[in-house]
Amino acid sequence: MKIIWDELKRETNLAKHGLDFAGSIVVPANEGRSMAVGGRDVAAVVFKPLGSQAISVISIRPASRKERKLLW
Repeated sequence: MKIIWDELKRETNLAKHGLDFAGSIVVPANEGRSMAVGGRDVAAVVFKPLGSQAISVISIRPASRKERKLLW
C-alpha cells in the first residue's frame, strides 16, 4: 500500500511529535478506520484512506496511555 502526505504537514509533525511520516509502515486495520494504534514504538496514526491502494497520513504521535491499553 502506498503512503502519501503533505510535506509541510510532515515537517510540522516531526517538529511537534518527533515522529516522521517517511518512516511509516502500513499494517492491516479494520476497514473504515481513520486511526490505528500500533508499531514498535506504539504510535497513534491518523489517516485518510484513498481507495484500496493508498492512505494519506494526517498525523503520527505517541499513543496515549488509554490508547495503549486498547492495544493490549
